[in-house]
Amino acid sequence: MDWGKIVRQGLIGGVALSFIVAVGLFEAFANRMVIDPILTSGWVLVLWVPVVFGYRATRQVVPDGATVRAARPADIAAGAVTGAIAGAVLGLLVVITSAKPDVRDTLLALSPSLVQRLSFGHSVGYGFGVLTLGGAILGAIGGGIDLVPQVVRRVVSTVVVTILGFAFGELVVGDILRSLGLRSVDQFFYAQSRGLKPLGAVILAVVFVALRFLLKGKFKAIRERIPLGTGETEENRATRRNWFLVLGIIALAAGAWAPNLFGLYLNEVLSNVGLFILLGLGLNIVVGFAGLLDLGYVAFFAVGAYTMAIFTSPASPAFDAPPQWAFFQALPLVLIAAALAGLFIGTPVIRMRGDYLAIVTLGFGEIIRIAFLSDWLKPLFGGAQGVLQAGFFPGEQRGGIIVQWGLVLATIGIITLIVGLLRLNATRLITAGKMSDIRAYSQPVTIGLLVAGAALTIFGLVSPGFAVWKIYGIEPPSMFRITLVFVALAAFVSWRLRDSRVGRAWMAIREDEQIAQQMGINIVTTKLLAFVMGAMLASLGGALFAVKLGSIYPHSFEIMQSIIILVVVIVGGMGSIKGVMIGALVLIGVLGGPTQPGLLREFGEYKLLVYGVLLIWMMLKRPEGLWPEARRAKELHQEEMLQDAWLNVEPASEGVSG
Repeated sequence: MDWGKIVRQGLIGGVALSFIVAVGLFEAFANRMVIDPILTSGWVLVLWVPVVFGYRATRQVVPDGATVRAARPADIAAGAVTGAIAGAVLGLLVVITSAKPDVRDTLLALSPSLVQRLSFGHSVGYGFGVLTLGGAILGAIGGGIDLVPQVVRRVVSTVVVTILGFAFGELVVGDILRSLGLRSVDQFFYAQSRGLKPLGAVILAVVFVALRFLLKGKFKAIRERIPLGTGETEENRATRRNWFLVLGIIALAAGAWAPNLFGLYLNEVLSNVGLFILLGLGLNIVVGFAGLLDLGYVAFFAVGAYTMAIFTSPASPAFDAPPQWAFFQALPLVLIAAALAGLFIGTPVIRMRGDYLAIVTLGFGEIIRIAFLSDWLKPLFGGAQGVLQAGFFPGEQRGGIIVQWGLVLATIGIITLIVGLLRLNATRLITAGKMSDIRAYSQPVTIGLLVAGAALTIFGLVSPGFAVWKIYGIEPPSMFRITLVFVALAAFVSWRLRDSRVGRAWMAIREDEQIAQQMGINIVTTKLLAFVMGAMLASLGGALFAVKLGSIYPHSFEIMQSIIILVVVIVGGMGSIKGVMIGALVLIGVLGGPTQPGLLREFGEYKLLVYGVLLIWMMLKRPEGLWPEARRAKELHQEEMLQDAWLNVEPASEGVSG
């Protein structure tokens, strides 16, 4: 055994346990049940540590191509010693806290009730012994993982993930069951404490273990049957685009219907997730595509919110007789104001790179926030009072967004006409033999698009208000749906920009600015365009935020908002549209934003702590993000790929000298 490694891992595990307890996470989750009344979430946060560090103490780190020794029974003993050390360190903290109550002057979470919990209702000596013995047992489990057959490991992992998923996702599962009229099913699986009942946990575990083995390989087989193609030909790319568009439309329809299954709290969480996805997609253009580290991105969010509030509020401080426009009337001005703000911030910093760019954009973000807060601009922006009654409807004490379906149909008709005209032009060129390498377009489909586009446009313009939909900001389901539409629009724009000439120019600048300039890319124009596009997407989020909240204050646009949006992009995967969505779901949906609620409400004041730990783990273990963009992932792992390249080298023929 490597005793140095065992002791080191045991001490690190003990510090991790002590940290979880000392900052109050154990107490915060002490009353949230996982399996009622057997296991609480607080103990889940503690029990995983000895298992993980027991496994780490016996894990073999070997260079590529080297022989790995087989797992051996001694690994169980090594893991047990590691876990015992970790448990003993936590037990020692309990003993010190009991003997020195003044420790609470520094660590407030070390309360007498905490000591009582960790002593299991007995003396601290008893608690020390149980923690040490329990740590040894859990560490032995971690050390012996590699000795267990793979099928058993799969079963255990499925059981653990299923129970924890349904326990922590009780809010979602319970809402869905109750909305479907299955309250009896909800009561069968969940206790009054909202933890799983033991019988319910067993049934769920058995069902999902069976599903895992029954569906093994099925999804891969289905995916292989989809004709996506393996090469990078134009036809394969077009096929993939069509499939992704179909899947996007299905996801959009499912998302529009999903609020019917959830209560007000979950719909509020979904609305916040949608706003952060919108903001993340904008920052992804600046940071992920162009490689420009912008820490003042919240400034564009504030510009969009204030512009929308000023032109839609009946109490706007900027006008003696406020225009009180509707949302879509003010939206073009919001986009123009954001574009100008992007030029204003981007022009002075266009020659800066890296840390200098980050510091300067951080300064600009704070300058704009303080300008909104200042008495000098109070006649325009309201100062510390902000702008009240943003988006309020005339004659009502609440506001939101009015959607005139006639104008929506006219817009769809115009877009359809443009697509039809483009297809018609391509068809003519193909017929003339000028574009023989492009797939021929179907003439009936082209004619159908032109006819449908013309009909929708004429009908929408003739009857612009044949159906009016009022979306109140205080109605989370409706706000989520309209946010989903803007997210779909922003995702489509980002997707098309990524593969366009401008998108490739952004990525060239991100990789090497000097070489990109030598290749003929206009650095100044391309960077400014990234700032402008990112600012416009952020302003859409600000406009929705204004009508959703109804009142805009400068304190809503602190620098922490910029940091959280950046964290969403990094965790999801820089340059990846799907990654931004996953990052927002994980961080904002589960943990919650700086002031926004999440599914795990118990985290509360610990959200930023979890953000920090997650970022450290991501930088060390998965720097490309949870769902990375393929090109970005290859760039980050290029050095590893080059180190392993020798494995694929053909051996030299005999008799050939080097």
